[in-house]
Amino acid sequence: MTKLSEETLSHLKRIQKSLTEKKCEKVEILDLRSVNSYLSLFVIATVKTETQGRSVAKDIEKFMKPLKLAERRNHITDLPKDATGWILLDYGEICIHIMTEEMRNYYALERLWGDASPIQL
Repeated sequence: MTKLSEETLSHLKRIQKSLTEKKCEKVEILDLRSVNSYLSLFVIATVKTETQGRSVAKDIEKFMKPLKLAERRNHITDLPKDATGWILLDYGEICIHIMTEEMRNYYALERLWGDASPIQL
């Protein structure tokens, strides 16, 4: 498997920093390149409330949007106030999952993608 580029690592560090600053819990980064042909990196974080999730997502969009990494499939401004507890930000190579504890436990992405390698920054 190829190493991640310095640019990608820089993006991941900035995302991780933003999640940590916004008091997200259990932030994990998974490398799916060896277990899936069309997915690369998942960043998964837990938030206490959906309001916190929207705030975190808006913060990440502020610095990711100008990079024009990929067409987003989920627009934060389109989210209803009673969102489902799971916000997905898709930037092509990097998919960010911001989830409430309930959603994270229910969908268990870490178990679903159990063969993926965790990335420590």
